Amino acid sequence: MNEIAEIINGTLHSGIPVEITEYSIDSRSVVTPEHTLFFALTGNNHNGHDYIRTLYTDGVRAFVISEFREEFNQLTGANFIVVENVLTALQQLAAHHRQHTQAEVIGITGSNGKTVVKEWLYQLLANDHAVYRSPRSYNSQVGVPLSLLGIDPKTEIAIIEAGISQKGEMQHLQQMIQPTIGIFTHLGDAHGENFASREEKLAEKAQLFTSCQWVIGQTGEALEYIKTRVPSTTSFLLWGEDPKADIHVKTMNIALGHREVQVTFGNKHFILDIPFPDIASYENCMNAVSILLLKQYSPDVITSRVQQLSAIAMRMEIKDGINNCTLVNDYYNSDPSSFQLALNILATQDASKERVVILSDFMDTGKAGDDLYPSIAETLRQANISLFIGIGKHLSEHRHDFSANSRFYEDTEHFLRQEERDNFNNQIILIKGARAFQFEYIAGFLQKQSHSTILEVDLDAMVHNLNHFRSLTDAHIAVMVKAFSYGSGSREIASLLQYHRVDYLMVAFADEGIELRAAGITIPIAVMNPEREAFDNMIMFNLEPEIYALDILEDFNRALNKHGIKRFPVHIKLNTGMNRSGFDEQDLPQLLEFFQTERSVYIRSMFSHLAGSDETVHDEFTLGQIHLFERMTERIQAQFNYKIWRHILNSAGIERFPQYHFDMVRLGIGLHGISATHANLQPVSSFKTYISSIRNVPTDQSIGYGRKSYTTRPSRIAVIPVGYADGLNRHLSNRVGNVFIKGKRVPIIGNICMDTCMIDVTDTNATIGDEVEIFGKHILVTELSEQLGTIPYEILTGISHRVKRVYYKE
Repeated sequence: MNEIAEIINGTLHSGIPVEITEYSIDSRSVVTPEHTLFFALTGNNHNGHDYIRTLYTDGVRAFVISEFREEFNQLTGANFIVVENVLTALQQLAAHHRQHTQAEVIGITGSNGKTVVKEWLYQLLANDHAVYRSPRSYNSQVGVPLSLLGIDPKTEIAIIEAGISQKGEMQHLQQMIQPTIGIFTHLGDAHGENFASREEKLAEKAQLFTSCQWVIGQTGEALEYIKTRVPSTTSFLLWGEDPKADIHVKTMNIALGHREVQVTFGNKHFILDIPFPDIASYENCMNAVSILLLKQYSPDVITSRVQQLSAIAMRMEIKDGINNCTLVNDYYNSDPSSFQLALNILATQDASKERVVILSDFMDTGKAGDDLYPSIAETLRQANISLFIGIGKHLSEHRHDFSANSRFYEDTEHFLRQEERDNFNNQIILIKGARAFQFEYIAGFLQKQSHSTILEVDLDAMVHNLNHFRSLTDAHIAVMVKAFSYGSGSREIASLLQYHRVDYLMVAFADEGIELRAAGITIPIAVMNPEREAFDNMIMFNLEPEIYALDILEDFNRALNKHGIKRFPVHIKLNTGMNRSGFDEQDLPQLLEFFQTERSVYIRSMFSHLAGSDETVHDEFTLGQIHLFERMTERIQAQFNYKIWRHILNSAGIERFPQYHFDMVRLGIGLHGISATHANLQPVSSFKTYISSIRNVPTDQSIGYGRKSYTTRPSRIAVIPVGYADGLNRHLSNRVGNVFIKGKRVPIIGNICMDTCMIDVTDTNATIGDEVEIFGKHILVTELSEQLGTIPYEILTGISHRVKRVYYKE
């Protein structure tokens, strides 16, 4: 600890001696607390210092902090390093670690393709070198230092991503990474709003290369500009179709599933068969191949390895499994660092289910198995894994290091041959394996079967939206998860929100709350429509009713007396103009009279609903509602000697009336990417399906039931397996609605059927199996709702439960 304190210019308050092997910024993902150094970062929506007491209870004894609170004196044995800025300290430690590593560091930047190039480089180089790469997309001001701290002494090549979103960031990243080889992938429009021009953004990215011996990229204006921003001693290795390119390439053929490229480099001439035909994969592959040419790999080795490149699944998928299981599929790579990240995600899932891990041998880790696999076994024990299944020769050889409740197989084929699907019930199953083990077969073996229409839920987008609203308020946040969480799936979304520490969840009926409690949700849950017959269950499962009438309050108080329970929280609903339910102002004397004697309930919050907060035309009425709410709540609060929370704002209100956030706000549709102020929110849900068949139809032929649509030319008509029973509104029939496929919008033709519909793909090169978006990132749900004369709520909640929900995050 003394050495670390010196490196980061901190003041050490010593505790018990600690050997540091892990570094963390997230109090929820610490696995080996006794060896973890926790950096208490602060931001607009969080303060790591708030979690130090909890971490200490969990066994963490080493902290980097910027504020020493009096309460920390009670944590005897803890080591505190006090610094001026915790993020700066983390970056200083990472820079020091980088300076003392012997590894060759390859730094990658660009608007797109960084992660794919990194992963493909790993595939191409790992047979010959001990290669380390940034976990997932750890390329930010926080992610890069954590990536660098993962480099161990045996690493020969470290591949590190660097991403920026605004001016001034790359200088910090460059000082930490100091790459010897740089790769520039592409200049796109991402984060363009934060730069005055493309040249300014390119100049920022070019700073990464100021210490490089070599820079690799595609010929063109971007690389010519970068040449002017780096020292003259830097060498460039550029590829492209320009005859002057150092590596001259020419596409010879593009066929289904691959691209043939002729490559000339010096006196080397060969044909690359890239197993992906698209232009992005071509560019990413050539950036990776350029590294191999720089390292003087032979054409035979390069062509052989490129043919074996695997697609990079850029996201971890959470899917429904058989027998009420949930699958966490993360089998696009396997190394100790990404395994730890996957375990962190596993920890956020349904707490009521046992944890199962299916893991393959690690490939090319550069670490002896005698050291590696016992540490993996210990990590699994600390993560409370109920069942471990190891697949591969090395894991099988180390079976004695693992708990008794473990099973081992030589390969995936033996697993599939010997395991029964009925062996897995009501579990969360992490499937994590190296590509060579083909774990996609295990995922298919355990996945719940359903038709191919899905609702894809982007958990990263949801967290982005949550953090946007958090940045607007200091108030507590309640999130609406009623109606199957607006169609997204109640359990999964509630688990994510609990992980990100929202203050309250709100459901419509008690049954929804009971389901969440059964899924391990422990944070407060309020029930908006409490029914008398559900009172006993609400009390049993600690579900807090929203009280809108005196008789409901009296009956619930009697139910509490029957159970002998005191001080149970309730939420008093006030009617300020919505005129749906709630206490009117003239009802307050009776309400206050009820509380003049000791009761078993206490008021946790007072709230009301705004009728038109999303439209400026109603602002006068909205402000009238708020002022009435203030008057009513002040009258109620005056009778009580404890603080009662107040809340009236929904998603639109949070954005439009910041002066009235009071003690809590209620986030609903905004979490799903719908903004009243056109804020930079991200769409969360994507309704997708696939083309199941295509037929050629002559001119003047009718399509579908009722013969409402006719072809006006020889047409290609595709069938997609989605209909009004899935939630596709029938009013979109007959060229009213469109879907998005192959970069184009195409019309729905004919009447939408119960389980299928037809689309006109004449003007595309669409083929069977191609993905079709009904709404999502290209056709926004707001656009669809406007077209149908309804609201996004109806579209989202109308997606049938038979449509499989697929959850993913980067």
